Amino acid sequence: MSLRGNRLERLHAQRAALQAEINLDAARLAARQLPAEQFAEALMPLSLRLQAIDQQILRTTPARELMKRLREVERQLSAPQQRGASERRALEAELRDLRLHFSNPRRRPLTVKVVLILSVAVAAALFLPKAIVALLVP
Repeated sequence: MSLRGNRLERLHAQRAALQAEINLDAARLAARQLPAEQFAEALMPLSLRLQAIDQQILRTTPARELMKRLREVERQLSAPQQRGASERRALEAELRDLRLHFSNPRRRPLTVKVVLILSVAVAAALFLPKAIVALLVP
């Protein structure tokens, strides 16, 4: 568990450093008053690296923590508090990323219902053939 925690800490530190670099570059480019096309083109490589780190963080973080964060973000967005437009967009983007992450069936955490269905299927596979043979043989 500590290896995962260390890796998560490193990924979060990398993400923070890269975000600071993006902010610095964006401020520098904005000061030069570049056109939007050149602005986006200049920041695209860093943005792609940031997106890759975000995906690594999602894959490394335990599903239970991600589900807690998903519920927290949903609660924050549904709360009637006044939020800035940029903060609201950031929360909506995080919510979209978390929902997309969990839309893959392999990444959904097992619920009690799923565990129960799997248990019944395994029990049926083990005991049903013997019960059928016992009924057919006089």
